Amino acid sequence: MLGRYENFPENIHGIALFQYQDSAKSLQQAILCVFHRLNHETFDLGTVTPYLKQKCEVGFEFGVADGFVFNFLDQNELDQCLKSIAEKELETLDFFFVVRYHIIREKSKRVPLKFDYHVLRFIFPKNGLELRIRHERGTQRVPLDDLTDFMVKQINVELSRMQLTALLFGNFEKVSLQ
Repeated sequence: MLGRYENFPENIHGIALFQYQDSAKSLQQAILCVFHRLNHETFDLGTVTPYLKQKCEVGFEFGVADGFVFNFLDQNELDQCLKSIAEKELETLDFFFVVRYHIIREKSKRVPLKFDYHVLRFIFPKNGLELRIRHERGTQRVPLDDLTDFMVKQINVELSRMQLTALLFGNFEKVSLQ
């Protein structure tokens, strides 16, 4: 089933709550467009988290769920997802994503550091948005609340570009594993 990962873990590490005013379809399309764009961009670590001053480049790799697998969110996958959402909005939208870290050394040599692997679920109750995140493995260089804040800012930029209302942040709650 497009957008839903059948093996999404029950134990999560964070939940963020938001309100929105526009349609869930528009929000889902904006999220997909943002994650597709992020697959092709890199950022300075300080842009993603204000607390780390290390000279490091950060990139992302997002895959959208389709049953028991995740498909890399390239242009073809984005087009397919946008078409599917135009026909029917989704109740959940799940992603697997990798946060890639590289130190830039002399002569622009990129040296990879350990990457972080996460799963992310967006749940769309009426006019609300619940974001669940789980850190699967890696050093967790960027705290989950900073990572969530970065993604939401990127989504709000896209919503603004689409002339829609920004997400209104409720709260972020760290969840301890049982």
